[in-house]
Amino acid sequence: MAAFGTLMLSLNLTAASREVSYAIEDAAYQAITKMAEDPRITKEVKKLAFVKMWLSTEDNKSVANFNSAVTVFESALGSVPGSFDIVLHSNRDQQWEMIDQVFDQAADFESYNPSTHPEFQKLELCDSMLLVKMVGAVDGGSDGVSSVRMAMKIIQVKTARQVWSSVIEGQYDGRSAPDNERLSYFARKALEAAAADAVAKLPASLDGYGVMIVPLQGNGGRAMTQIFMNALTAAGRQDRIRVYDLPNGNASDRMLGRYLWERTGSGKTLDSSVLKQVQERAGAKGRLAVMTGMVVSGRVFPETWVDPTGAPVDRLTGSYTDVRKNPTSFEIIADLKFRDVYDAFRVVAAVSANGVYKRDIGGDLLEQARSFVTIRNIAVLIVILLLIWFVRHFTLRVR
Repeated sequence: MAAFGTLMLSLNLTAASREVSYAIEDAAYQAITKMAEDPRITKEVKKLAFVKMWLSTEDNKSVANFNSAVTVFESALGSVPGSFDIVLHSNRDQQWEMIDQVFDQAADFESYNPSTHPEFQKLELCDSMLLVKMVGAVDGGSDGVSSVRMAMKIIQVKTARQVWSSVIEGQYDGRSAPDNERLSYFARKALEAAAADAVAKLPASLDGYGVMIVPLQGNGGRAMTQIFMNALTAAGRQDRIRVYDLPNGNASDRMLGRYLWERTGSGKTLDSSVLKQVQERAGAKGRLAVMTGMVVSGRVFPETWVDPTGAPVDRLTGSYTDVRKNPTSFEIIADLKFRDVYDAFRVVAAVSANGVYKRDIGGDLLEQARSFVTIRNIAVLIVILLLIWFVRHFTLRVR
């Protein structure tokens, strides 16, 4: 446990990497979500000011990156959809000066005593203050899990009472993250075929809807979003079904996409403030739907394990030549659901589509012939020759 604690507390110069930043965003999202699910908090906290974050290490080398982490956390708090009014330093209210003067003198998360500062009771900036302490971070990079642990507490301004506390662990798994999605050429072509098939199957009942696409699940899900939009335009249906993408480019897009995806699974109605945000993002107040779905790989030929980036197949089922390093046939299956935003995310349409891309082996006749020289094919040929010999030998004996 002590060794784990040492690892967690080693906030080195990589602590402000993209992966750790996403883990910090996850911690902010979890914190707001956890507060929103607690009726005691929602009853007492309406206007919440993020006051300060402390770092539980004496490593001065991490100060610069820690400041970056604080900025990421504060920005993420303000981007999480919900009914809380999050007051940020960017609001530049004059009352922040008094708050900062007090907390700049507080040496640590635990050392602050709200009862010694009765002047806070006059604050109009907020009704509650959020104090945070980062107690650990691990940078797993793009091939691992990055995480941060944060202790948080909320102090009510008028009563100086602690109304909430929790330890939140934010995580980001770089191994399956959409930002690290890598697709080969033939996989993308299969996605395009699946998207075209999906658009062709869209029912007429979706005409007139504005559709917001949240991140699709599965390898290829992020790419499918843009490919689907292209297929809709190619089919000439972009005027009848208006599509709005959440491109995952900033915290606000990521937070809203995650919020909507989680709500579609629970069937909960949207808070009025979130609904307004969705309407503004979509630029429409008519019928609105959210498109969710899953993208998976179907049959791949040759039927063997193939790396998504096109690494060579094994010798048993693959070829001894370069032309068969990638499968010659690749299938993508996409299951899409359209859920009405105003009707507790009721499914109003569902489409199951598939796309197949077949790649020609290419090369001259000799090269194509060599591509079939595999251990499996040789074994099959030997079995066939043995069967022919056996049948012929048996027939001769019968005669």
